[in-house]
Amino acid sequence: MRRPAVRPLALALALSLACSQVIAMPAADTPASAASAAAVTTQLPRTARPSHYTVEITPHAQALNFDGKVKIDIEVLAATDRIVLQAVDMSFAHSTLTTAAGKSLTPKSVDIDAGSQTAAFVFAAPLAPGHYVLATDYTGKIGTQANGFFALDYPTANGSKRALYTQFENSDARRFIPSWDEPNFKATFDLTVNAPSSEMVVSNMPAKATQVLPNGLTRTTFSTSPKMSTYLLFLGVGDFERTTLTDNGV
Repeated sequence: MRRPAVRPLALALALSLACSQVIAMPAADTPASAASAAAVTTQLPRTARPSHYTVEITPHAQALNFDGKVKIDIEVLAATDRIVLQAVDMSFAHSTLTTAAGKSLTPKSVDIDAGSQTAAFVFAAPLAPGHYVLATDYTGKIGTQANGFFALDYPTANGSKRALYTQFENSDARRFIPSWDEPNFKATFDLTVNAPSSEMVVSNMPAKATQVLPNGLTRTTFSTSPKMSTYLLFLGVGDFERTTLTDNGV
């Protein structure tokens, strides 16, 4: 049986090229976010931990930004009036926290600390230990260096094209998802991506569903990942080369 597949070499070469340009390309960070993850030693409070992320991403490749929605299943381990996670170059809207009983709580503020690369969802009263779901809409930036969520422009016979990739190791998932972006915090991930229908979307897991949207986009939903650290999550979006494989000569 013949089937189309992504040619691994094409993706590997693109990622290698992106990484090789880190030295040559000037940093584009603003002063407020100039602190690199390596320079930030802040550890998150141990009052809460995640178990699952449901993430939906809509990238805008030419504008170098993206829209995101995330729902995070969390366990509050000790009474606290805030949920603190890591986030870089993000703004937030429509944030809610839902209790195990279904009650919806709205944070009184979302306090962003660019220096420590954190966002704190602050509530009017302490949260009792237990299970909650934190949901928020957010926007983020697509970078031009090979960290976080970044763009790579490359020449073709028909002109320049742009592909998008992620590179999170060690601590750059916080540029893509507001998260517990430390290796000891492990969780499962459900990732959905809305991308141009002419482009391919790849991630750690196989796609389990696709839906053509009326605006020239296709929504791709991937299977649930194993439990893992945030830096292991991967996304690639672009006009990737395909080849044909055969099974048993068919």
